[in-house]
Amino acid sequence: MKVPLLACVVTAAAATAPCRLPLDSIHNAAGTKLLASGQMKYIFGVPNDDGAIYQVCNDGVLTCYEEDGVADGAFDIAVDCRKAEAKRRLGLATNRKWRLWPQATLCYEVDGPFKVDERKLIAAAFDTIADATGLTFLDKASCQASRSREAICGGCAHYVSIDQNASPRGTYSEVGYRHKAGQKLNLMPDAFQLGKGTIMHEMLHALGVMHEHVHPASEALVLRGPSMGASLSNYVAIREAVVTQYDIYSIMHYGYGVCLPKDKSINYCAIDEDEDDGCVIPTKDDCDEEASKVLGQRKALSSGDVRNLQLMYGLPTTVTRKEVFVQQTLHMHHRRDHKSHY
Repeated sequence: MKVPLLACVVTAAAATAPCRLPLDSIHNAAGTKLLASGQMKYIFGVPNDDGAIYQVCNDGVLTCYEEDGVADGAFDIAVDCRKAEAKRRLGLATNRKWRLWPQATLCYEVDGPFKVDERKLIAAAFDTIADATGLTFLDKASCQASRSREAICGGCAHYVSIDQNASPRGTYSEVGYRHKAGQKLNLMPDAFQLGKGTIMHEMLHALGVMHEHVHPASEALVLRGPSMGASLSNYVAIREAVVTQYDIYSIMHYGYGVCLPKDKSINYCAIDEDEDDGCVIPTKDDCDEEASKVLGQRKALSSGDVRNLQLMYGLPTTVTRKEVFVQQTLHMHHRRDHKSHY
């Protein structure tokens, strides 16, 4: 387990006080910038990548955290804020390319002390994803027996280790192909409470899929504060263009810490923005609670999830853009019909 280094802090002056950012040759050369309470900013790297560092302001206290490529973890490791500057001087950089498994084949090993029913759900999750998308999942022995073994999973040397370690980080997965043996996918007992849904969520992370609420076209508001059930790095919007549509039904969408807005005409702040960016920091009062009930489902892959995976891995698509759009449209019609009854 990594031991946190001393966090860089600024003494709180008052509740919800902003943080004065330390001098930084790139992000705060003049030393005049502030971070609002509840706001975060990346100062090195990009979300969900090894070695990325971000700052968080909490009631006047500034703390820096370093990522290790894990999604859904309850927390990241606190580090000295000066580490980002040191990394830039050393010329270090994070890898921005999507990590895709060669030949659309993911190899794995079930290592944890899972119960029989839990192992059945893990197998069912693999089968469901494979049947819906055309992706292939092989355990280590099956990889070695495959005629394609030299071309897949680093010659069968690279695989996902599915475990059940009593980690304070809870259920989580490393994102995408990591080119190593035993990349982490941890499933705590509560991951099995909703059947195979949470397991599929983590498996999609292992395949390289990001959270749906960070989609550049996401309609979801990120609510700052204790309602968040994971580290802040899991809520940072991706601003690059992607080829898929935003999908409120996605199994990759969070249901906690986010909501759909009552008023879509308002420009709300993302978790790494504040009012100086010309936006409004959202609160729970801005949420459409009825509409938001669809978020965070863990029952099945949505049509958008299937299409996203097929496009990522260059597989034949069995779901069209229109079908994904129709699913979203049906939800909007249902909302209007539901409200007309009141």
